[in-house]
Amino acid sequence: MSVQHSQEISTTLSKDIVTNYAEELPVKIEKVTSPLSTLLNTLAMGRFSSRDVGIPDPAWLDAMTTILEKNQYLDSMYFGKEDGSAFLFQPLHDVKIKQSLSAPVDARLMVRYYTLGAQRIQFYDTNMNLMEEQHISSDYDTRDRLWYSEVKNPEQIYMTGPYNFSNPAQDGITFSRKTRSGDAIIGVDITLDKLTKLVQYFEFSPNSNIFLLNADAQIIGSNQLFSLMMGKDLFTAADLEFDTLVTELAAENKSRLSAKTVVWQGKTWELMISPLTLADSSMLRVVNFVSHDDLFETSSSLRNDLIIISLFAVIISFLIVLYIARRIASPLTYLTNSIENIQRFRFQRKRYQPSHIQEIDKLNEAMGLMENVLLDFFNNLRNVARTSRPEALSESIVTQVKEILSADDCQLFTNTPDGRDVFTLSAKSGVTTDFNLQCLYDHNPNAFTESIYELTADEANHIFTDMSCHSGFIIPLFNRNNDNTGALLIGFTLDITDDTRNRLRFVREFIGFNEIVLEHLEKVDEQRKLFHSFVEMTATAVDIKSPYTGGHCQRVPKITKMLAQAAADDTDKFANFTLTSKGWEELLVAAWLHDCGKVTTPDYVMDKATKLETIYDRIHEIRMRYEVLKRDAEVVYWQSLAGGMNETEAQQVCDDLKDELEQEFAFIASCNPGSEFLDPEKQQRLVEIGERTWLRTLPDDIGVSQQELGKKNQANKTLPVTEKVLADKPEHLFVWEEKKQLQANSKRDFKMLQPEHRYNRGELHNLMIKSGTLTPEERYNINDHIVQTYLMLDQLPYPEHLKNVPLIAGSHHEKMNGQGYPLQLKGEEIPIGGRMIAVADVFEALTANDRPYKAAKTLSHSLKIMSFMVKDEHLDGDVFDLFLTQGIYQPYADEYLMAEQLDVVDVDALRAIYCQR
Repeated sequence: MSVQHSQEISTTLSKDIVTNYAEELPVKIEKVTSPLSTLLNTLAMGRFSSRDVGIPDPAWLDAMTTILEKNQYLDSMYFGKEDGSAFLFQPLHDVKIKQSLSAPVDARLMVRYYTLGAQRIQFYDTNMNLMEEQHISSDYDTRDRLWYSEVKNPEQIYMTGPYNFSNPAQDGITFSRKTRSGDAIIGVDITLDKLTKLVQYFEFSPNSNIFLLNADAQIIGSNQLFSLMMGKDLFTAADLEFDTLVTELAAENKSRLSAKTVVWQGKTWELMISPLTLADSSMLRVVNFVSHDDLFETSSSLRNDLIIISLFAVIISFLIVLYIARRIASPLTYLTNSIENIQRFRFQRKRYQPSHIQEIDKLNEAMGLMENVLLDFFNNLRNVARTSRPEALSESIVTQVKEILSADDCQLFTNTPDGRDVFTLSAKSGVTTDFNLQCLYDHNPNAFTESIYELTADEANHIFTDMSCHSGFIIPLFNRNNDNTGALLIGFTLDITDDTRNRLRFVREFIGFNEIVLEHLEKVDEQRKLFHSFVEMTATAVDIKSPYTGGHCQRVPKITKMLAQAAADDTDKFANFTLTSKGWEELLVAAWLHDCGKVTTPDYVMDKATKLETIYDRIHEIRMRYEVLKRDAEVVYWQSLAGGMNETEAQQVCDDLKDELEQEFAFIASCNPGSEFLDPEKQQRLVEIGERTWLRTLPDDIGVSQQELGKKNQANKTLPVTEKVLADKPEHLFVWEEKKQLQANSKRDFKMLQPEHRYNRGELHNLMIKSGTLTPEERYNINDHIVQTYLMLDQLPYPEHLKNVPLIAGSHHEKMNGQGYPLQLKGEEIPIGGRMIAVADVFEALTANDRPYKAAKTLSHSLKIMSFMVKDEHLDGDVFDLFLTQGIYQPYADEYLMAEQLDVVDVDALRAIYCQR
């Protein structure tokens, strides 16, 4: 575009801008004047002047204050009556005004109430509470004020000329009118400063000169920074030398809106005059000098905008053309990308891009299908590499085959090694009912020897039970032994196309790879089942080893499983407890093997019913010794008679000795069961009894094992030998074998104190047991089963998800206070599975009715003992509380406890035992 044309556009735009601004200016003026007129008319028509302002009404005062504050140009509002009284409202939002009126700092409103000769001043806070009241004398008479005296017509709004307000001292004008009753005048003040703000609202640009003229051409407002007053008089249009311009424009155009290009103060301006009617009788005029420089700057900006819009239009047109070209070339680009993706093994599933060129369209479709097939194949490889469940692989197969063949439904059926002729559904891709593949096998088993078999119409009608599919294929599955392991059944609602038949060969190869994986997963599942069978067999072997604990290793997993399921369902203390299928396997394997170390514990220790019991009860040996002593007493009797002793005396000595021997043996026999606590007095009596001797005449080192023979004292072999009736002999002591040392071949830091000897079978040593039937050595051997559990389980090579089995299984004898064994774990150091097994183990042991060394306890008594164990920080309180409050014990008790053991359980009373800890 030429410079001249550009200037013409700018000139035209400038005129349009002036016209638009001249049309907008009345709208702005209306927005300013309308609220003021409405306010005065509303107050005049209401009962504003009849209120007694001397009686504060907070709601009314707040409403009037809000009206004044919302109108930014009003300074105050008041009314005057014919008797000379008046009152005035003035918001106090200006700090300077507050200071000039000596108002309180927090005052929001000032009300002046005038009567002849006096006035009352009231200050109100934000909540319209009276803060301060002043009474002063005053010569103020509203009837002498122009705003009052000049109002004649009750239907019009009157405007005064500028004058000085009395308090605070400011210059301004007043607008007033009569009330409806005609006995009062209502007025509002506008200061010249606020008129200046009003004028600034109308400016076109910062360089504009705006003047607000009254009917006498006095300047009562301007956007220019100069004082409007010249002494006591206002500046006029003549003082600023534009009165002639205003008069000429008014003479040329009699309309209420006019504009003209003029020269003023050496510059070219666009002069606009707009009426501003604030009072009905006096019209103000807004005189606006708009600089041509500003106009041309605006028009230049608009011109530049037009140029930019034109450039954008060209660019958009170019983009549209480019888009159309790309749309035409898009199929070719799609084809190129597909080839590159296949070349780089970077497959993507994309929507087919149709083309108007038939050859390219077919080529694109073929390439897209090939890329999708390759993507499916590699996705299947990825899924196979990551899956460990036949179910997941089966779902992947049916989904991908359905997509490759665009089939309507696809279902995978498998069989098992135990029944290759029985098929069950493993996975399906659709929502249709299960297909009846079994009927095909029953009527046409030869179909399952084919690589791909297409169903006949009659077969399809029988197999597709819901009749949604009318044709289809089966692809039999085979393992490496060529045994049929299942079949993939594919259904179509429409006729099978040639394209589908062509893709079947790929699907067959695709399935061939998955056959190997399915076979592998089947073998893995068989191995898993075999592993679990070995686990259960090991636990069963431990139970069978002792007829008195038979079933313990099988019952504990049941209780543990119920506990874990309750924890998984709990939403309170166990809200974060969850178990995956692998987590369940780990917990239950640990529960089954928790006592596997007991295979190393001798039966006579596990089932020791009396203190002298080993493989047999040695109380019979002691009985035999006392039998010998009684026979010796009779021998002594006959010897005494032969020696000349009185028969009666000799008989009495014999009878007394026999009675003493019988009493001693009876006492020894009473100490043997261990059912009562053995106090120190009884222990001392055993020591005294043990000093009695008897005479052995036969050698004790013949017919014995080499181990026992090696322990015999070879110092004295002369017979007969005098021995104590209760003996603690060297051969009763069994030393530790090196492989039985606590830390031998151990991965863990066991903290159990090992006794000096492995066993001490001394007769007096065993009879001196204070409580129960086990010596410290035997107690250690009982506890040692958990060490053996660790040693046995730590030797196994576990998969990742079972690596914590030894710790879970071996920690069920740990205590929450850290005083358990064998690792002395404490609190959260004990795995949650171990804490659950501990509760199950104790509950089963307390309620078992097949222990030879104790009587079966009732259900409530067993739970009470466990409650005290929680209180003493032996068992986990949260786990036991779940066991108790969820009633987990009851189903187990109903199945395994005897009828006389079942009694009422007071859960609240039991919880009170440990909840106070």
